[in-house]
Amino acid sequence: MSRDWTKINLPAFEPIRDSGCTFQLTGSVQPQWAQNADQVQRFFVYALAPGETIPSIETTARHVARFLSERYDWKDAKPWNYNWYGVVETATGELYQTGPYRDVDFGHQLLTRPDFLSSYSELR
Repeated sequence: MSRDWTKINLPAFEPIRDSGCTFQLTGSVQPQWAQNADQVQRFFVYALAPGETIPSIETTARHVARFLSERYDWKDAKPWNYNWYGVVETATGELYQTGPYRDVDFGHQLLTRPDFLSSYSELR
């Protein structure tokens, strides 16, 4: 299956690389596209632990993270929308993302925000 990969600049990723932790990215530390998207409310990054992969992403590049975006669309019956994105790193250290994907573990469209998403540390 062919996937589109988009190069991203994410300096905030370096300090959390290989941590196995999830952080909420706010403001200017988000990827530029998320900063520019009116509907994006919150944006999270899960930095994979060493050796961990994203099973549904096929690539020879190293899997390093998974993004989760939270959007609010008042036109939807369930207005809270969630998508995930795979992030890989090339041998030269460049980061690329693919997605969005709707098969989020806790659901793509919800009536309310999940409470557990409020428990992550913010990177500003």
